[in-house]
Amino acid sequence: MISLYVVLLPVLIALLVLLGRSSAALVRGLAFLGGVGTFALSLFLAGSEGFQGAWLPRMGVNFSLDATGAGPVLVLVAALVMIPTLLVAATRVEQNAAGFVALLLLAQAGLNGIFLSKDLIVFYVFWEATLIPGLLLLGMFGGDKRRQAALKYLVYAVAGSMLMLVSILSLKALSGAASFHITELMIATPSLSAGVQTWLFVGMAIGMVVKLPLWPLHSWLIDLNEQNHPSGAADVLGSLYKVGAFGFFAWALPLLPAGAERVAPYLLALAAVTAVYGALAAISQQHLKRFLAYGSLSHMGIIGVGLFGLHLAGLSGAIYFLAAQMLSTGGLFLVAGMLYHRRRSFMLKDYGGLAKSAPAFAGVSLFLIFAYIGVPGLSNFPGEFMALLGAFQTSPWPAAFATLAVIAAGVYGVNLYQRLFQGPTTVPTSDLSALELYVLVPFIAGVLWLGISPAPQLRQIEQQAALVTIQLERAVDAADEVPTVTLAGLTGGEK
Repeated sequence: MISLYVVLLPVLIALLVLLGRSSAALVRGLAFLGGVGTFALSLFLAGSEGFQGAWLPRMGVNFSLDATGAGPVLVLVAALVMIPTLLVAATRVEQNAAGFVALLLLAQAGLNGIFLSKDLIVFYVFWEATLIPGLLLLGMFGGDKRRQAALKYLVYAVAGSMLMLVSILSLKALSGAASFHITELMIATPSLSAGVQTWLFVGMAIGMVVKLPLWPLHSWLIDLNEQNHPSGAADVLGSLYKVGAFGFFAWALPLLPAGAERVAPYLLALAAVTAVYGALAAISQQHLKRFLAYGSLSHMGIIGVGLFGLHLAGLSGAIYFLAAQMLSTGGLFLVAGMLYHRRRSFMLKDYGGLAKSAPAFAGVSLFLIFAYIGVPGLSNFPGEFMALLGAFQTSPWPAAFATLAVIAAGVYGVNLYQRLFQGPTTVPTSDLSALELYVLVPFIAGVLWLGISPAPQLRQIEQQAALVTIQLERAVDAADEVPTVTLAGLTGGEK
């Protein structure tokens, strides 16, 4: 039942925040309670009893949540990230902080639903529902060009989701599956012809690529980050909501393995281009949030390389990297918000020499930049390394090209630190306040946790990644007219 509670608790706290919006102290207290409470539940989530209730039984839709595989890892990391993010929202948003906090909590509930859903329709409902808080945060609290950014985001998301929905509805009808539950679909859908699977996979992939995102369907992300509220709290949500990678991992690849085998090489090429393009674009940016957005885009390209290499190590590494970038990217967006709070500017030319007057701030920022560029021993390195290693096993040339992004990351990481904290001092700035230290400590702890001790989380992720590879092997076996793996094979029994 914990899987249900981690979805319901943020919704309940969001409603209480809206009811108590007249008291700033109450809003801050409820925000802290919601963040810490959801994190506490997430600690006991892995391996807990799932929840299943009838929703639309005649259509084969059940409200099914289960804490197995990669889902609990992503929920736990997102919950850790949301504690300081909610604190920032409750203290740094000057107008309608209660509405901002409530939208963050509703988005967290939707994300938890995405990561834990085992019914494809329920997954899609959460996928679409989580779009609403993100759009409202941008539209209500964003910058001068927020309307254009919100419209672009909406057009990209809705267009992709419509094709995705057509594929989802077609899956059950064409395969004859008993329901939309993952187990039923994994048994039935691989029997579809390779041609049908390919078209269905393309439909799902278009929606998921938008929210991965990959070039050329990425520009909404850059504008969204630039125009989001300057505190950085909404940008942290954006770093959590790159759920396209999880959609491929949990649904598209295992349900349509023959289609994946055909389409993955093209997506792999796009992912490699995205990784290098994002890294090179970051180097040339003058706006801090656009800089971070392009660096994050490069990370998503490497995640895509790991996914579409269709190798066990790459699949596991890609999802681990997805979790890790929540911490490194989210932390740096909040650092950007702290800098804006001091200088009221995101232009890098307005900074320089801050290390002299704010050494603690410079030290923590350098630590997060090291995590961001994948320094060994910190959060991003294990997933990034495994994603590229897995891709090298199956597609060495695209993987080798994507590795150039790792080299470029060192360049843009050093470049960012120098432009912010080194050089001549323009105007002295204050060092970290107690509030800012409280905000950044969870990110520091999370970066060390995922960097030093990746094994427990990787074991959980690999359980699900192994099922994906089994489905892919089934597709190869079917093409070679070899007997397919039975359901017992999927669940650890005999083949």
